[in-house]
Amino acid sequence: MVKVVVTLYHFHIIDADGGRREAQSLRLPNIDAVWAQIAALAGARDAEGRHIRVTNEAGGIVVLVGASTARRLQSLRAA
Repeated sequence: MVKVVVTLYHFHIIDADGGRREAQSLRLPNIDAVWAQIAALAGARDAEGRHIRVTNEAGGIVVLVGASTARRLQSLRAA
């Protein structure tokens, strides 16, 4: 029996002025799934100039990346 561990991740959009809004909380199996969700958030029309912060269940920062950088990383991974 294989046990799959999933972690609860909280995705936040951070505005240029430091304002924060909770985008969503998801249980995901691995960091690749986290980056797929980051790519989706970064591709949103209103993401320009914002940052995406992902925290884990304990509140620790897992990823903090600018939306433009996230889009660039996604295009590099797809190539």
